Amino acid sequence: MSLRDRIPEQLQLSDDAYVAITLDEDIGVFPTSEYVLLEVSHKAGRIDFLKVAATAHDLVKDDGRIVALRGFGFKGTGLTVRIAHEIKKREKRFVYRMTFDTFEATDEKGKPQTSIQIVIIPPEK
Repeated sequence: MSLRDRIPEQLQLSDDAYVAITLDEDIGVFPTSEYVLLEVSHKAGRIDFLKVAATAHDLVKDDGRIVALRGFGFKGTGLTVRIAHEIKKREKRFVYRMTFDTFEATDEKGKPQTSIQIVIIPPEK
């Protein structure tokens, strides 16, 4: 089974899809039975990305959960990549599998925001 085949259907982005940004906070957390989605706002201020990375690391490594990171706009995209980088640095013998996709999103005013989704998948057992 390919890595992309393991991404839950709700996280698969089509080429022509737009995602509406509805975050009121710097980071939104949306847990489901299949995965945990973390969204980083395009208006994010200072966030503790090390704490976010540690939490995501624990969810993937200890709980075997899929974690999706979505960053919107310039700030959100940069912070999301930084979080993924910190997660990667935490690897020892446990190796993560990550997929990266870009997509278009619109803010509350309808302004387009280039965005990124990183899906972190635990190794198959």
